[in-house]
Amino acid sequence: MDMRQTPVGVDRVPRYCDEAEKSIAEELSLGFIHEITQWVEPALGRYIWTLMDRSLNPYEDTFLLNLKELKGQGYVIQVTFTNVNMDHKHLPAYLGDTRLDDPYLLERWERYLEEFLGRYGDLVDFIELGNEVNIYFGQHRDEWPGYVEYVKTGAHVIRRGEPSVRVGVTLALSGDRLEPYWRDIEPYCDHLSITYYVPCSIFEKSPVEEALDPGGEKYFARTLDYVVHVAGEKKILIQEVGCATDPVLDSSPELQARFIREFFRWVGEREDRVLAVSWLSLVDWNYEETRRALKGVLDQRLLDHEPFMRYLTSLGLMYEDRRKKPGYFAFKEAATGLR
Repeated sequence: MDMRQTPVGVDRVPRYCDEAEKSIAEELSLGFIHEITQWVEPALGRYIWTLMDRSLNPYEDTFLLNLKELKGQGYVIQVTFTNVNMDHKHLPAYLGDTRLDDPYLLERWERYLEEFLGRYGDLVDFIELGNEVNIYFGQHRDEWPGYVEYVKTGAHVIRRGEPSVRVGVTLALSGDRLEPYWRDIEPYCDHLSITYYVPCSIFEKSPVEEALDPGGEKYFARTLDYVVHVAGEKKILIQEVGCATDPVLDSSPELQARFIREFFRWVGEREDRVLAVSWLSLVDWNYEETRRALKGVLDQRLLDHEPFMRYLTSLGLMYEDRRKKPGYFAFKEAATGLR
């Protein structure tokens, strides 16, 4: 299995000025990183990088510094805009409830992207114009046509300003089929970006073994082959992939390791169709800190749902105390060796 043609990452690793994570990144042979950003404009024309305390060093834009450092190390960089993120929409407050295809909103979106590209564009390889947007628009279908115009405008601005940057929109492999969404945005996308998490017993009985059974309906390779088929002639980018380990969810650290080995085997066989892969996450997230951090980002009912929270907080390759799970070693072997 030769993974050299498909850069591999672990979500947002290494973080800026984190020497321990840099060491881990080298150990795992990481060469891809997924970062997030947002159209933040607290007031008309006042962008977040113009609001920094003027007493600070003018190079205190750590997002910029991090991108420069990563690019200097040869990383392939993906940046995802989270203005439409999972089941929420986050736009500048001064726009209120303005439609996504409103001419004034599109004018401000165009201006923002021009400024963003002027500052960061030459450091980025992929830009996604939304994250798991089918979750939100599955509940707000009347807003979908406006979002398509929003994507069309964004793609036009990016191709005009930074032709080398590849444009996409990230869709979640959830209950909805991808085809209706992809059909409408495909003309403006260079690739199909997706997130995939191994099914487990969160809301109903769904043991992880089912996703590892080639004869089962939930077999992971069948699901990912479906994505490749939907993408048509375009390639796919796996922005997030993960497998929880909590036994309450009918999973285990050993099953995570098995999935990692089989998943990377799948990638190796289809590397001509897969642009990059990023695992979520390096370390298990703290339960209470995760609930606080995602308040207002996810529906409160999800944050109060214990199995869902156990899922979110057991996706790491390492436990919260940084002990390495079997999946860590499986990932290291798959991403660095067997070449």
